[in-house]
Amino acid sequence: MAVSHVAPEDHSPVRPEWNCSCGDRRWPCPRARELLLLTTDRLSLAMYAADWMTDAARDLPDVTPAELFERFMRWTRS
Repeated sequence: MAVSHVAPEDHSPVRPEWNCSCGDRRWPCPRARELLLLTTDRLSLAMYAADWMTDAARDLPDVTPAELFERFMRWTRS
């Protein structure tokens, strides 16, 4: 599934590396997370994040499921 919601201010993911378009940081960078939290309700955000994590798992086969969860899901929970 393609990324269906990206953070404003061009903090979008660059695939297949999943870096932030704003620089060398891994996406979602802290600013992307902040913007997404401000512009997306928690339930929708969790669903988007699950999709991103699934896509990233395909693109980043050497990254462990635990690392992917930390990166894409944990921050969506309060």
